Amino acid sequence: MKKLLGVMLAIFFCSNVFAQGIEFEHGTFAEALAKAKKENKMVFMDCYTTWCGPCKMLAKNIFPQKKVGDYFNAHFVNVKMDMEKGEGIELQKKYGVKAYPTLLFMDANGKVLHTKVGGSDAEGLIEEAKIAGDPSRQIGALVKKYEEGNRDPKFVAQYVKALYAAYKKEEMLPVGKDFIANCPKEKLVNVDAFTVIGYSEALEFGSETYKYIIANKEKFIAAEGIGQENYDGVVGAAVNKYISGIATAGTIDELKSAIEGAKKDFTTPQQKMMEDNWYSTYYLAHKEYDTWFNKQIASAKETLKTDKRMGSSILINTTYRVAMDPAFEGAGLYNKAITAVEDYLKEDREMLACYYCLASLYKKSKNKAKALENINAFISKNAKKGGKKDQRVMALKEEIEKM
Repeated sequence: MKKLLGVMLAIFFCSNVFAQGIEFEHGTFAEALAKAKKENKMVFMDCYTTWCGPCKMLAKNIFPQKKVGDYFNAHFVNVKMDMEKGEGIELQKKYGVKAYPTLLFMDANGKVLHTKVGGSDAEGLIEEAKIAGDPSRQIGALVKKYEEGNRDPKFVAQYVKALYAAYKKEEMLPVGKDFIANCPKEKLVNVDAFTVIGYSEALEFGSETYKYIIANKEKFIAAEGIGQENYDGVVGAAVNKYISGIATAGTIDELKSAIEGAKKDFTTPQQKMMEDNWYSTYYLAHKEYDTWFNKQIASAKETLKTDKRMGSSILINTTYRVAMDPAFEGAGLYNKAITAVEDYLKEDREMLACYYCLASLYKKSKNKAKALENINAFISKNAKKGGKKDQRVMALKEEIEKM
């Protein structure tokens, strides 16, 4: 009897453990809609890919939480769809999913009521679900209110945040420009007004509004809800947009002049990194690929002295970009990129990204044997660390084997 009771308690305990978190359906999308109609619920769809880091974070850390499961299971029929496989391919086209993760909240007919793009903590995800269930807060209702002429700063701030969450960046800019044009400058010293400017990125470097914000820096920083970090974010975005434009279309002297001019108004603790990025933009835009590559690798090596994680990231991102960006075909950088990665591997043989990057670079330089050697090394080392097989990795191996 005691043994039977123990078994029953174990089953009960395990059932409760596995019941925690969001319960995702395993059928088709049509079946999920049918179930939602039957149970009078909405549909929540997690649009993900196997290579998306924030998608994995949500799946591992957020979806399994009890409080998340309690809310979502009560209000939604939940589905997960890989946007690069099976039914997900058509759903990606149907719903215009462009970034990952995209979280879609729909009615039982498949009409999108609310969209959230990007990761979230548990509280934030539950709040997005509550917005989806509140017709007055759904993005369609906000669009209607805005089109009817509501320009109250608190409402417009809510509206641009909803557009941002839905990844509708192209729709935010005109909202921000309209707000700046019609809001008296002294009323911009307010968290809601500043939110509109910040999210829409509508502040133009050198404009009258920009000059007002620079001249009244202390007022903005002291305003409740703004502070130094938000001030720096808004002004920094305006500076970055301006100088990036010069880097793309101007001369090297114009770029240097723009950087020095902007420093009179604003600098950031990451000033050197920002300037490196602007020069990188210039060299790429003007097809000075060799100079770009040399400076990126020099920056990586310098950063490695004090910050291994950041330095290795710069190196891998640079060399992998050489492998993947068609702009570099014929630029003569493949061998230089291979040398840079192999030099780093001498210091850290367990850096998995190096092997994947080398496999891609050797594939580009048509060295099948070395490409295969490195993709196999990646797969082997990844497995030893407990990593799962990834669709992109296996696809790359297959491409190499067909060379």
